[in-house]
Amino acid sequence: MLNLMQLQPGQLLALRDGRKGEVVENMGDGIWVQVRWLDQEGRPLDGGEDELVHCEEVAGLA
Repeated sequence: MLNLMQLQPGQLLALRDGRKGEVVENMGDGIWVQVRWLDQEGRPLDGGEDELVHCEEVAGLA
């Protein structure tokens, strides 16, 4: 299991639903991280907004 407390901005996450995102901010509570969604090539999605992701949505590091 991934310890969200140790995530740093810039690290890439894989979500259980197949999406990938870059950590923008770690809230420091071990439950929520703010991510920027990435496309298949690892580039930020155009027009995409940063979003909070819950720990149960995270599959691991991408």
